Parts: sequence; structure tokens; C-alpha cells
Amino acid sequence: MADADRLLEGENRESRHPEDAEHWYFVYNDLVTFKERLLAETKTHINEVPETKGELAGHDVPFLEHELGRLRSGLAFWAARRNQPGNRPG
Repeated sequence: MADADRLLEGENRESRHPEDAEHWYFVYNDLVTFKERLLAETKTHINEVPETKGELAGHDVPFLEHELGRLRSGLAFWAARRNQPGNRPG
């Protein structure tokens, strides 16, 4: 499984710059949306082609769910940072 605490390339959670909070919020939001769509498509494919269930449900789905949890955590972090008083880009 991937490292649950892994940050994205260039991400610095120590940054207090409003522009960074805004940037990383949108990056994580995009990735969460993408992974949700990918996970839904994978589950649909399993139902449509049952022969893929062993591989996809046994490996890909758990990996995608883990990644989605990591990305949602990052999104929550940057959403909170973004919504701190005085932390909206002007």
C-alpha cells in the first residue's frame, strides 16, 4: 500500500501563504474527483466483466480506496487552512 502520509510533489504543509492554501485545495479537489470517478468505473467494470473481479477487487479497488482516503485527508487539511480567517487570497 502507498504511504498514507505522502505529500504531493512540491507540497509544503508548513506554508501559511493564502495562495498556497488555495492552490493545494484545488489540486486535491481535482485528484479526489478523479479517483472517485476511477473507483466508480472500476466497480462498474467488475460488474460488467465478472472475470476481472479477482484482479480488480482484490488489488485495484483496495489501492484506490486507500489513495482516495489519503487524498481526502489532504483536501480536508487544505480546506481548513484555506478557511482560516485572513487566509483567502486577495
